[in-house]
Amino acid sequence: MSVVAREQLDVVAGALAPCDLVPREAKLALVEAFGTEAVVAYRYEACERERRAAEGMPPLTRPDVLDLLMSLPLGEPVPVDSLSERERRVLKSLPRGAVVRRDGSITRRAAQPVHIDMAFVPGRSWEAAMGKAERFTPFCSRTVVVGGALRRKGDAVLRADFFGIGLLTLQGDSVEVVVPPRPFVRRRHTVAGWKFLEDVHRQLP
Repeated sequence: MSVVAREQLDVVAGALAPCDLVPREAKLALVEAFGTEAVVAYRYEACERERRAAEGMPPLTRPDVLDLLMSLPLGEPVPVDSLSERERRVLKSLPRGAVVRRDGSITRRAAQPVHIDMAFVPGRSWEAAMGKAERFTPFCSRTVVVGGALRRKGDAVLRADFFGIGLLTLQGDSVEVVVPPRPFVRRRHTVAGWKFLEDVHRQLP
C-alpha cells in the first residue's frame, strides 16, 4: 500500500472513531472499484468465507457465471435438464466449490462473501469526492471525507442531502458530520451488485 493510500485509510479510521457511522464490528480496507480508490467498511459472511477457503474456491468474476448462480436457489437441487442450453454451457465453466452436481441435479453452494456497510471517499475537494462516491450508489451507503473547511458549504450540503451522500469534514483532530449518510436500501439483487462484492472481497486481507 502506498504512503498516500495509507494516509487515506488512517484519515477515515480516525474520522469514524467518534462518529459511529458503521457497525462496531465492521473493518476498514482501502480498495479500488469503479476506477477510484475508496475505503470500505465491511463485514465478512463468515460461513461463506470459511467454506470457500476450505474448498479452494476462487473469486467469481464472470458476469455470466454470476447470472447463472443467481437463477439457482441456494442449497436446493435443480434438475440440469431444466436449464437452458446457454445455462448448460455456462455450467461447464463454474469454478470448484460454486455448486454440487449429483444424480442429474445441480445445487448452488456459492453465496455472497462479504457485506459492505459504507464506501468512504476521501478528497481535498467535495465536488470531486462526491462525483466518485456516486459510482457506489447502487451498491452501498456512501460518505465523502474532506479535509479542512468546505468551500461553498451551502452547495455541498444541498448536493449531499439530495443524493443521500454523507459528508464529513476534518480539521486537525476535530470531526464534523455535516450531513449524515442515508441508509442503503437494496431495491433488487443484481449481477453487478454481486460482482462488486466479489471484486471487493478479492482485495481484502
